Amino acid sequence: METLEREPLAVWLNLVQAQTVVAEALEDRLQASHGLSLPEHEVLVRLYSEPSRRLRMHVLAELLLLSRSGATRLVERLVERGLLTRGAATSDRRVIYAVLTDEGARIVEDSFPEFDRAVGEVFAAHLTSNELASLRRMLRKVLAGNGAWEDQRCNTVVPTRASA
Repeated sequence: METLEREPLAVWLNLVQAQTVVAEALEDRLQASHGLSLPEHEVLVRLYSEPSRRLRMHVLAELLLLSRSGATRLVERLVERGLLTRGAATSDRRVIYAVLTDEGARIVEDSFPEFDRAVGEVFAAHLTSNELASLRRMLRKVLAGNGAWEDQRCNTVVPTRASA
């Protein structure tokens, strides 16, 4: 096998390794500062960014790239902590929403500055601004090429107290 043929596999393995290392570092920070896992934090941030502070459970599962049962288990842990509630739609009782509580919003506002700093330290600090922009374009091409680019899931969300 030629070296050039191995390059895609090597790049893919490095991408997986980098994602794992960065995700573990971010989770360590979130656990230490706010007792949250990385997926729990993502759920809270995604709901915080919604004007209604709620999403249908199946939409949330799609945004998180989780099965419906995986999203249900994740949401249930946050409900038990008082950070979310579950609510039914008034027009259709079969539709279930994950709803951010005031305590959940407070956790997002308190945790996001530290999370943003951590992303900068463990990820962005190792790349130039041009490299970051190039990497984003390249990853968007991969996602789009696999039919998985969605603006709602893939665009930046930056919660601040001012947006509350």
